[in-house]
Amino acid sequence: MKAYLSVILFGVLIILVGCNQGTSGGPGASSPPTKKPMTGQIDDTFSLSMPSMKVNQGETVTASVGIDRGTNFSEDVSLKLNDLPKGVTLESASPLIKHGDKETKLTLKAAEDAALGDFTVKVTGHPTKGADAVSELKISVVKQEPTKEANVAADAAKVKWDEYKIAMQKEWDQFNTKYTELKDNAAKAEGQAKTDLELKLAEAKTKLDVAANKLNELKSASADRWETVKVGVESAFNDLKQIFK
Repeated sequence: MKAYLSVILFGVLIILVGCNQGTSGGPGASSPPTKKPMTGQIDDTFSLSMPSMKVNQGETVTASVGIDRGTNFSEDVSLKLNDLPKGVTLESASPLIKHGDKETKLTLKAAEDAALGDFTVKVTGHPTKGADAVSELKISVVKQEPTKEANVAADAAKVKWDEYKIAMQKEWDQFNTKYTELKDNAAKAEGQAKTDLELKLAEAKTKLDVAANKLNELKSASADRWETVKVGVESAFNDLKQIFK
């Protein structure tokens, strides 16, 4: 008696698990028999076996979609995915499970800015004839983790950036010292020499302020922008070199 009950409970468990896989399709799904099999598909029907897929932003992944065919069902089944996450696309517009195949491949591509999170996508399996089957595809879109090589490159770039900021600060300090010396000389000079030095002093002050602003911009820039900011810094410093040459 216990063995008999165990068999019954096992059969019920299989049926319940099958219910979680979606609905069946095919000609037999339109008018299913009164007596259903304990295991497997009803005659002339099919159901889809969906994977769970995880994809990083900016990457492409491939997984298999399986098909469980009932007796006498040998149709081609085309797949349609509805409402993919924003930024996630299907590489093949019309994936197909051919009549002699047990599975097909789904390839998903996530853009660099694809929406992050866990998503449930409705998948419709359309047979050559008969009703559609419906199942669900679980997709997780996660942030791209930098590789070891990328981390090493980023660290090297940061070191280079820090060294450049220190070098530019020292160079600006030297220009500032020269400006102070020029200011002292202008205060001591007389006549036309004084006038010429004061004009040079005013020009130097303007260019020194521009260089200081560019240097501050460099210090506050992110590591991935410093090469761009560097152009403005070097242009301002070259102007100062012309003043104090």
